[in-house]
Amino acid sequence: MAIGFMSPSLVNQKVLNENYKETCQNMYDSLTRHNYKSYIFIPYNFGFHWILLILSIETSNLIVFDSMRNPKSTIQHIIDPLNRVWKKFVKNNKGRGQWRPELNVNMYYSCARQQQGTDWCGYYVCDYLHIMAPCGKTTDEDMRMSQMGDECYSTDRINAVCEQLAGFILNEILDPRGEFYHDGHIHRGLPSSS
Repeated sequence: MAIGFMSPSLVNQKVLNENYKETCQNMYDSLTRHNYKSYIFIPYNFGFHWILLILSIETSNLIVFDSMRNPKSTIQHIIDPLNRVWKKFVKNNKGRGQWRPELNVNMYYSCARQQQGTDWCGYYVCDYLHIMAPCGKTTDEDMRMSQMGDECYSTDRINAVCEQLAGFILNEILDPRGEFYHDGHIHRGLPSSS
């Protein structure tokens, strides 16, 4: 299963409000770059709250993991532009897939609930990403979904997520040998061999 990501720095409520057209173009570009993948993960921030949107390319489904169980109307501001971008993508890529012209939004997938009075939503999203990304394991989607549960996380589980996240950042992003290390330079393609 191949997974793509939309960067939360390019797609969030603040940039959507300030640069709607550019944000929609960024979403379209990301969708086009990742169109051969099974899923596109979209960690999304709005109103000081994080959720995880998972766009299933093959099924035209948008799955919403929200630890606060907000109603669909709360995130309509991201669903509408995603649908517009999806329609454009389907129109411009006719014949490449059997996609529906509109996304089917599913708000009711089981996922861990955030405890009232906590601000742990970002950690929940990190854990959802960890559970849903197969990381080389040969598990199917249903098996990963069953790991989500519907319980509130304990402080120990949140601390474990923090440790995993810190370890990933240290080993894979900050370490020059890490898979996601970036030296700060913009690389605009490979030089020609001629």
